[in-house]
Amino acid sequence: MATDSFYTPTILADKLVSYAKRRDFKSVADFCVGDGELLRSAMSIWPEIKCFGADISEEAIQATKVEHPDWILSQMNFLEESSRISSTMLQTQPLYDLILLNPPFSCIGGTVHIVQFEEEFFQVSTAMMFLVTALKYLDQSGFLYAILPTSVAYSQKDSRLWNALEKKLNLCILEEPKIKYFKDCAPNVILVSLNDFSQESKYKNITRISLDFEGLSVFRGKMSMDKLSPCQEGKYLIHSTNLQNNNITNLDIKLNNPLSEIYGPAILMPRVGKPKKSKVCIVGKYESYVLSDCIIAIKIPSIKEARLLYKYILNNWELIEEMFKGTGARYITLDKMNKFLNLDILESNYAKCEAI
Repeated sequence: MATDSFYTPTILADKLVSYAKRRDFKSVADFCVGDGELLRSAMSIWPEIKCFGADISEEAIQATKVEHPDWILSQMNFLEESSRISSTMLQTQPLYDLILLNPPFSCIGGTVHIVQFEEEFFQVSTAMMFLVTALKYLDQSGFLYAILPTSVAYSQKDSRLWNALEKKLNLCILEEPKIKYFKDCAPNVILVSLNDFSQESKYKNITRISLDFEGLSVFRGKMSMDKLSPCQEGKYLIHSTNLQNNNITNLDIKLNNPLSEIYGPAILMPRVGKPKKSKVCIVGKYESYVLSDCIIAIKIPSIKEARLLYKYILNNWELIEEMFKGTGARYITLDKMNKFLNLDILESNYAKCEAI
C-alpha cells in the first residue's frame, strides 16, 4: 500500500495541539508518527506526558527512536488488524487520553474502505478509515485531534460517517487553514476534534441562496470524456473547456446519449477545477446539449428566472467559490449545490439532487 511521506510542519502541529484545553493528559499517541512532530508539540505543553508512536515505516521508527529514546514506538501498518494486535505499543497501553493524527492521504486515487462504527458499516476514504480506527484506542474521556484532507468533510464518500461522528462524538472542524503548510505538496487540509464537547465547529459550510426559486433541479452530466462515440445525428457535447467568457463556444463533437442530455432553460457551470465565474453560462429555452461529467446544470422553469439566478450567481460568486473543496483538484458536490439552492428544505417534487 502506497503511503504519503509528508511530515507535519511544526507550525501546523502546534496549531492543532493548541486547541486541546485540558491540562490533565497523561498519555498521547500518534499512529502515523513519522518524525514525531505532533508528539513534540504535545510535550511542549505537557512536559510530563507519556508519548507513544507508531508508523508503517521502519526507517521512520528507528530514526525517531534515536531522537526520543524515552518514547514507546512501534512499527506497524495501523490499518491492518493483525499488525495492530502484534504491536508492542498497543500491548503496553491500549487506551490513550489524547490522540493526535496526520493520517496518510493522497491527491491521487479513489480507494474505498469498509469500516464499522456504532454497529453500522460505512464506505469511506483512507483518511477517514484511519480516523475511525484510531477511535478504538481513545479513552472514553479522551480527546482526538487530527489534520485531515479537506475532501473528508465535503465529499459524498465520507458524508454518512461524518454525520454520524458529528452526532455521536461532536466531530468539529476547528480550522480550515488558507496557508499551504506542506513543503513540496499543497493539499487543502482541515483541523478537527472528536469527543471534545467544549468545541464548536467553526465551519458549518451551508451557504444558502437568499432568493426564492421553485421548480429547480440539479443535474450532473454523465458523459465521460474518455468514452466518446461521436455521431452525425447526435447533439453537441459541452465540456468545461467549452464554457468561456460566459458563453458556450467551440462545439465540434456530436453524441447520442439521452441520459446526459440537458434541455434549456438552464444554467451551466463546471463541477471540477478552479472555479471561475466566466464559465457560468445560460442554456436558452429551446436549446439542448449532451453534458460531460465535469458539468453541472441547474434546470429552471423559465428563461426569466434563469437570467435572474444567473445574475445572482455572478454577483455572489464568492458563495459558489467557497463550496469548491478537495485535496487535489477542487470540485463541488451536487449535495452542496442542492443546499445552496435550498432544494433540501423545499417541499417540491422538482427538488432533485443526484449523488456525486
